[in-house]
This record gives sequence, structure tokens and C-alpha cells, in this order.
Amino acid sequence: MESGNGGASSKGVLVPVSERSDAFQSSILAPLKSAYLYEESRQSFRYKSAVLVKNTALEEKYNAFREKRRKVGYSEEELKESYGFLLFEDINQANALSETGVLTGNSTCTTLGDPSKGVYISMYSDCLDLNRWYHGKSGYIAIIRLSKGRVKQVLENYTQNFTAPTVGFDCHVSEQLPSVSPKTSSFLAFERTQYYMYELLDDGSNVTIQSPSAACPIAIVSFSYTDTKATLEEPQEKSEEKKLIRQYFPWRGQLQIGPQVYDVGLRSTAGALIPAVLPPVVKIERAISMFSLRQLLPRAAFETCFSGEVFLDGLYCSLCELVSSEVEETRSLSLLLQEIKAKDLAPTIQLNDGGFLILLHSTHFLTYDDTGSSVTDVLQGMFVFPNSQVIQRDTKFREKKLAISSEILHVLPVLSYAEGEVEKTPIDPSEELCEVLAQHMQNYASLINPGLASSPTREVSIFPDQYDVPDAHKHLYSSPEWTNKAWQSFRSYLSKPESFQLPLSKASEILAAGQEERMEDFDDDVYICLSSPEGPPAEPVGTESDQLTGQTSPVNSETPADTCKTNMTFLQS
Repeated sequence: MESGNGGASSKGVLVPVSERSDAFQSSILAPLKSAYLYEESRQSFRYKSAVLVKNTALEEKYNAFREKRRKVGYSEEELKESYGFLLFEDINQANALSETGVLTGNSTCTTLGDPSKGVYISMYSDCLDLNRWYHGKSGYIAIIRLSKGRVKQVLENYTQNFTAPTVGFDCHVSEQLPSVSPKTSSFLAFERTQYYMYELLDDGSNVTIQSPSAACPIAIVSFSYTDTKATLEEPQEKSEEKKLIRQYFPWRGQLQIGPQVYDVGLRSTAGALIPAVLPPVVKIERAISMFSLRQLLPRAAFETCFSGEVFLDGLYCSLCELVSSEVEETRSLSLLLQEIKAKDLAPTIQLNDGGFLILLHSTHFLTYDDTGSSVTDVLQGMFVFPNSQVIQRDTKFREKKLAISSEILHVLPVLSYAEGEVEKTPIDPSEELCEVLAQHMQNYASLINPGLASSPTREVSIFPDQYDVPDAHKHLYSSPEWTNKAWQSFRSYLSKPESFQLPLSKASEILAAGQEERMEDFDDDVYICLSSPEGPPAEPVGTESDQLTGQTSPVNSETPADTCKTNMTFLQS
């Protein structure tokens, strides 16, 4: 961070606001609801406790900025006040704004400028994160009063040569901002609807102030998100059937960590199947850091919705949920869950038949609406085997459920994208549909595969959320709307079905070629991407010293991650 006029000199004060008060309606709800991009947000967001930020020093600095800019010739339009928004997971971090204001380095976003020299603030109150909203999401939103001053549109920059603050301006916005609409994915909408605000010192040194005066926090409110689609009532028979599947416990027993014992059960969402026979008491003696585990397991294991057995890069994986069998055990198991999350660990149990049972916090997975779990923070049990554990009891009447290969999962997003592009424009009858699809796939590959090891850090998948694997998978099996265009396509298929066939190997080659092409262009200055490139993984958690503390007994950490890696030899194949 650059030096300069830092946070406020006086301590901020947080004033609670009743939900029934006029202040809550005018200062909290009005700014939030007037800044929605998506119409469904009006039914999905619920706002609860709120506080007003009272900090005389921040307010005086904000007003002084406006007066100073007015004296140097800024128009009333340039000084027009608006609102911006920031998302926080932790209440203490949110409340800290009352003392410091919005500080540089508050975001990992780098597309509009160096985050160490300015602040990123969202202009929409429902586009606050790269990840899309999911049912049960909660957190805290800070409402920021803004005077954007002179705004410059800049090209989104995905290189490490960050766009510098522009002398004579106070704010950068994306050139792609006019293209954002309610149909834009939340991933792209977040990146393209950011204010990048900065304040340069007047000495001509191009040094920026740590807390720009033009952004003044005025309130903080807690919220919860409810997916209205997920809460629609289902037919009674289907709902009861779904409930029976969720409540099936293929195993009940005890989980032992040192002297601590938990009465637990494995709750399956895939019916009366369990990949391994577990003993009455399962002892946990080892843990592995999530960094090391992500190097061992396929990436798709953390990004694919599955409950039954799936085949991912040579491994057979299945997922279930570990819950307390007794009501009084719920709190202690929650403490264990918190420790696993805080230490970023995954306790591992080596099974007698060559596999592993790995306990994971639910936040280690990309979360979707239809994961089958009714709560946000749960303890997941992942079975990992080198061979399939599905038993075919009666080959005459029972077919073995085919596992979805990682190669198919890999090409589903590009297929979904290409189909969507084909739907936008009519196809020339003289063109082969498979050739048109292949061209769109090539465009997709060149956009999302920069292949840069030094790309800016991103915390989510490189796929925009409308091309996420689960959504693409559902798209393949959804019922299309019957239109004249669909009828023409159907007639084309009947007359020339080979035009609708594209080998899986061809799609894989296109994706690989796109990555190689981008690797050759490594020295280019600007990369225009459909979504942001991914960065390198975070630093590993040191498993030699990691322990589960609190009311739980520590996992035996004498066996480090390297030893776990040695034991899990088949995971390296």
C-alpha cells in the first residue's frame, strides 16, 4: 500500500437501527433495493440487523473532497452522489470500516487498476462476489456513499502490468459496463460493474491515499439469501420420496479422535449404498492439509455435484454427509467442524479394501442449489477408491450405473457455450452444424484458456456460472421449447444426422489447442477473457503442526502430509 492520508483519526461509532424505524427504510433498504441488477433479488434477499456508521473524521474528509473538487471546476454531475456496496463474511471486518473507511487492497480484483493503489466497490447490491448466490448464503453488506468525480472507462486488464491511476480522474470503470444486463452471469457482472476509486496526492508524485476520501461508509447490514426456486413446494409424493433418500443412513457408529468419541452416522443422498464396510468405531489418526489434498485428488472432485459413484481421472469417488446421531452431540461435532475449517485440514481414514474416507468441510466444494444438503456448513465424507465399488447383484435385471468420466465433465461447459451461441443466430443451410459448433468451441477455448502461471489470483472456477458443469449437465437433459426453429433443426437432423455428431476427442483437442495457443502468446500485454484467468493455488497449510484443538482431541499430526501422500499411492496415477 502507498502512504498518504490513511484512516480516520477518531474512532468510529456504530449506532443500531431498528428494522421498523424510518432510518432503516431510508438509509438501509432504499439504497439496497434501488441497486439490484437481477429482478429475483427482490424476493431472495432478507435484511436483518443493521447499524449506522458515525465517524466525524470520515464525514469531514468526504465533504472536504467534494468542496475541493467543486472549487477546481468539477460539475454537479461529476459530484453527484451515489451508493456502492461491499460484501463481508466476518462482522468484525465489516465493522472496521467505521474506523478506517474503505482501505486500498480490499479486493483481489485487478482488471481496472492496482488494488494496492485504489479500492474496488460494487455498484450493484446483488453483484458483490465472483461466486453466484446460493440458498442459505448469509453475510454482511456495507453501504458506501460515493462521489465518483471524474470517471474514465478503461479496457479490462488481465496482465500483471496493472492499469495505473489516471491523473485528472478519480475513478475507473470497465468499458464492458454498457454490455451488462439482467441476462449477464453473476461472474461477469461482478467484474464489469466495479468502481475502482483512488485519490492521488497533490504533490505530483503519483502516490495514492490509503483510504480515498470519495468513499464514505454509512451503514452495515446483515443479510440472508433464499433461492425462491429451491423453496417451491413439490408434489407430496415426490417430496416424501426425496426426504426418504436424504434420511437414509447406510452406517451408524462412533468417530474417535484421541480420547474424544462422537456418535455419528453417514447420511447418503444416493440411496441404500455405501462404498465400504466400516467398523463400529472409526479412528482418525491422520490429517492432510487441503493444499496437499488438492494436489492429489482431481480438481473435478471439488467442482462436480455428485452423490453416487463417479469416475474422475482414474479414481472412483462418492460423497455422503456425516451427521450427529444424538442431539446432544451436535454442538461438539460443530466444534470439530469449525476446527477442520479453521485449520484447513481434511482428516483421513485408510480403509482395509484399498480406499480412503476423507472428511471435508462443505466450503471446500463449489456450492450449488441442488447438492442435496439442507444446511450450509456440514461435514462431508468422500470415499475414494482406485476401483469401482458398485456391485452388480443381478445382471439380468439390474444395470450397473455408468460413471461420468472427467473428460466428459471437462467438455460440458464448452458444449453448453457453443449451443448457446448457435441459438443466437440462424444457421446457413449450407453449413454443417458440427463445424459451426466446433468454431464456437474454438472461440471459447481461446477466451478462457490464457494458460498464464502469473495470472492474477482468482478464487473460483474460470467458467462463468451459466456454464458451470452441473448447469450444463442439466441443460443436456432439459426439455427444449418447441419452436419453428427447433422444428427446422429436427428436420435437418432427420435428413442429415451425421452433421449433428461431434466426437468427444475433437472437443478435447479444441480445448487443448486453445490452451497451447495462449501459452505461445505468453508475452502479450492484454488478454481479453470471457472470464478471469485463474491464479496459482494459495500457500500450503503446514500439516506437520496442524492440530484440532478446542473441545476436540488433536489429530495425530506425527504423520505429515508427505506420509499421507505416500500411503495414498494410487491417487498419484
